[in-house]
Amino acid sequence: MLISTTWPRFAARAERLKTNRVDPSKDNMLKITSEGRKAALDLRLMIPAAREEPQGKVNQAVENIHRIWQATTAERSAQMVFCDLSTPKDRGFSVYRDAAEKLERLGVPSGDIAFIQDYDSDAGKLALFRDVRAGKVRVLFGSTQKMGSGTNVQERLIALHHLDAPWRPADVEQREGRILRQGNKNGVVQIFRYVSEGSFDAYMWQTLETKAKFIAQVMSGDMTIRRLEDLDSAALTYAEVKAIASGNPLVIEKAQVDAELIRLTRLRSAHAEEQYRIRTNLRRSHEDAETFTARLANLRQDITTRVDTSGDNFRIELDGQTLDNRGIAGELIVRRAEKMKNRFGDDVRMGRFAGFDLFLRPGFNDTVEVVLRGKNSYSARVTDTALGTIRSLEATVQGFEERAAKLESDIADSHKRAKELESKVGAPFEKEERYQQLIRRQNEIEENLDLTKNQAPSQAEAVSVEDSEQKTSQAHTQTATARRGRRTGVRV
Repeated sequence: MLISTTWPRFAARAERLKTNRVDPSKDNMLKITSEGRKAALDLRLMIPAAREEPQGKVNQAVENIHRIWQATTAERSAQMVFCDLSTPKDRGFSVYRDAAEKLERLGVPSGDIAFIQDYDSDAGKLALFRDVRAGKVRVLFGSTQKMGSGTNVQERLIALHHLDAPWRPADVEQREGRILRQGNKNGVVQIFRYVSEGSFDAYMWQTLETKAKFIAQVMSGDMTIRRLEDLDSAALTYAEVKAIASGNPLVIEKAQVDAELIRLTRLRSAHAEEQYRIRTNLRRSHEDAETFTARLANLRQDITTRVDTSGDNFRIELDGQTLDNRGIAGELIVRRAEKMKNRFGDDVRMGRFAGFDLFLRPGFNDTVEVVLRGKNSYSARVTDTALGTIRSLEATVQGFEERAAKLESDIADSHKRAKELESKVGAPFEKEERYQQLIRRQNEIEENLDLTKNQAPSQAEAVSVEDSEQKTSQAHTQTATARRGRRTGVRV
C-alpha cells in the first residue's frame, strides 16, 4: 500500500468527526494527527503488513547517515538521529531498529550505533556521551526528551537528522542545540529535515516556524501581535487534515499569502505608529513655539525693568535692609539657605535685587536656589561661598540678553520642525492596496479550505514575515535534501 493512498482515509475520518458521526472517545483529531504523523514516518507503524517504500524518508535518512559515516571515517565524526515516534521499546515494528539494521547491512559496525533509550542510568548515559565524544559511537539515535538538554556530545558531531517534527519550537531548539554549540570541532555541520511528500510533515514544519516566530515576537515585546494561539496544541484541525490529504495547491498559496500579509501587517502597523508619533511631535512643536514666544515676551519686559547692579551700582535688599557690600550680602544669603536645607515647602521671600523680588527655594540633596521673579522666574545657585553666591546671582541677571537669543533660536527651530512634520501628517500607507488584496485573498482561501477563524487564526496576526520567510526558505532547502539526498551545510 502506497502512503499516498492513506491520506484520503484521514480526511474521511476528519469529515466524520466534523459532522458528529463518530464518538469522540473512539476517534478524535488528536488520534488522527498522531496516526498521521506515524504514517508519514513509516506506514508500517500503522499497517504492519504494508510493504516498505524504497524511497521513503527512513531509507533516505539511512543513505545519508551511511554516506556521512563513510566519508568521515578518518575523523571518527559522529551523527545524531532524532525521532520521537517509534522508539526501540515500542512493540512491533520500530523505525529505530529498522534503520540500525539497514546501516549494519551497509557496513556500519553495530558498535558504532547506539540508542539512548538503552541507557537508563546517569552513569550509563555519561559513559555513552564519552564514547560519542571519543568517536567510538558514531551514530546515536534518540528522542527529544532523552537526547535534549544535558546531552553534551558536540565535540565530533558532523550531522543531525530530524526523522520527524516535534510539536514545539523549543524542541527543535533543543535538538539542534546539541550540534550548533561551542566545543564542536567541525566548522561546517549538516542538519537534515526529512519530509514525506503530501503528508503531515511539511505542514508540521511550517507550523513550527510560525510558532517560533510568534514566540520571538512575544519575547521582543512586539506590540503588533493581536491574537494568542495555543502553541502546545498537538492536533491539526479538520480542514487542515483534509487540505493536506487532498494535496490542494491552495495550501501552498495560503502559506505564501500569509507570509506576505505578515510582512505588510507589520509594515502597516509601523506606519500607523509613525503617523501617531508625527502627530504627537507636531502638537508638541506648536506648543513649544507658543511657550517660547510667551517666555521671550516676558523676558523682554524684564529686560526693560532690570536695574543695573554692576560695579559700584551694586545694591540688594535683604530682610528689609539695603546692602551695598557683596560679601556681607552673600553671607546672609548663605546662612539663611543653610537653615532651609532638608526642608520642603513654598519659596521664601528674602528681599529684592535688580528690580525683582528675591526668594529662596529649598531643593533635593541639601540644595537651595535663589529665585528672582519678574514676568518670568530665574534661578541661581547658592554656592559654598558668599561671593560665589552673589556672582551667580549677578550672572543670572546679566545673562538676560543671552537667554533672549536662545529663545529666539528655539522658536525658529520649533516652527521649522512643525513645518517638516506637517508635510508628513496623513501620508497614506503606500502598500495599502496590496494589503487589502491579500486580506480578501486570504479570506477566499480560508473559505475554500473550510478553515474557520476558530480553526486557523491568521498567521498575519502572530508572526514576523522577515524571519518567517527566512525559515520557510530553510525548510524548503531541507525538504529538498530529504527527497534528493543532497547535503545542507550549516556554519557554526
